[in-house]
Amino acid sequence: MTTTIDLGGGVEPVTLDEAKSWCRIERDDEDGLIGDLIRAARQGIEAMTGLVLAKRVFRLALDDVPAHGWIETTRPPLVGIVAITAYGPGGEPMSFAPDEAIVERALGLEAIRLSPAVRAAAANGVEVDFEAGYGEGAVPEKIRVALRMIVAASYELRAAVDPQLQPAAIPARAASLLAPYRRVSL
Repeated sequence: MTTTIDLGGGVEPVTLDEAKSWCRIERDDEDGLIGDLIRAARQGIEAMTGLVLAKRVFRLALDDVPAHGWIETTRPPLVGIVAITAYGPGGEPMSFAPDEAIVERALGLEAIRLSPAVRAAAANGVEVDFEAGYGEGAVPEKIRVALRMIVAASYELRAAVDPQLQPAAIPARAASLLAPYRRVSL
């Protein structure tokens, strides 16, 4: 079984000031709400596109390591490996340097290849901590515009829809801006 856990971190791709300027909000009493709407919009876009917009660390946990050592990540764009922990037959953890794995990008896929030493030591599974996401200021502008549009629509619906249920509506123009980034699986 493969599990990917978000370990957090990262800076939102749109700042509070940018969102307020886009929405033409001058008051400060709803800054907490707007921050929540930015976060919700980012999470919604990440779910739609499969991209990680705010650079952060993830933990990929595998019960069984493939014999070939290739592991496809589902959180692009992959930045690099942070840590590797293999678990021996008795469950004892063994730490490996990040350079015991190679980041590979080919044919639109991003994968990690574990070294033979890690594969041999991982009789009882392995955990790979990796960093993924766009760096600050590196998110494509079309995605940033779509995020601001979603925040504005969510702000307009703030009285009708609970903030925990946002984004409740995605404007058609925002959806069209995100369409080229959507991951399609066959």
